[in-house]
Amino acid sequence: MTALNFNMLRARFTSLVEEDRVDWTSVGFLTGNDDVLPFGTDSKVISTVFEGFVAPLIHRIADEFGYAVEGARQTVYPDFTLSPLPSRQPHIAIDVKTTYRAFNQNGTYKRFRYTLGSYTSFLRTPGAKKNILYPYAEYSDHWVIGFLYTRKEGIPAKVYRRADTTTSLCPYQDVEFFVQEKYKIVGESPGSWNTTNIGSFPTGNIDDLREGRGPFAPHGKEVCDEYWRYYSQKASDRTYSTVDEFLAWRETR
Repeated sequence: MTALNFNMLRARFTSLVEEDRVDWTSVGFLTGNDDVLPFGTDSKVISTVFEGFVAPLIHRIADEFGYAVEGARQTVYPDFTLSPLPSRQPHIAIDVKTTYRAFNQNGTYKRFRYTLGSYTSFLRTPGAKKNILYPYAEYSDHWVIGFLYTRKEGIPAKVYRRADTTTSLCPYQDVEFFVQEKYKIVGESPGSWNTTNIGSFPTGNIDDLREGRGPFAPHGKEVCDEYWRYYSQKASDRTYSTVDEFLAWRETR
């Protein structure tokens, strides 16, 4: 079979969404008694919902191209590992990321970002298996399926009968998604100042992510990996904070 590349994955994923008319709507948890419990606007729960939508699409694509699919525990990267059969290597990492729109006082959108994993774990020891399903060095590609949504407040926290549920109970709306190679959406600073998570580059337009307009896009995955591999956890110890500064610093090493 033909080896799966990024453009194939993105095209097939998008076509399946269209063919299946996936609208990303979910209203709550279905119990064994056919009751539906609304899950509110908790971002972790909504992230899990989107992963649930993505999983069967990834499995269908993997079957079509002759790949095995493995999931991972919550704290283990990535969400899905695709491995070609029968060789099982090299692996492809697919991570699902979500965030919601926030608004300025004048009603315009604020810029948004995604957190893309720690820069102090497996990225610094590519042969290790800490917090990653397989050693980082065994992955040839790292792809992201990202979702952006608007929270919908005011849904009553009550039990609904399955027959009485409507899409109006969905706690989010205006869902958009992108599929992109990870290094093309990685930014130059952490996702939050009190963690060691890599942040995507900030933008107010999801098309910037769809087109992969990040600062590392012109330089490639290896430059991106090296930038974060040597990025200091302490701000006072950092010798660079932009790609240009990193490239100049690398020349002096």
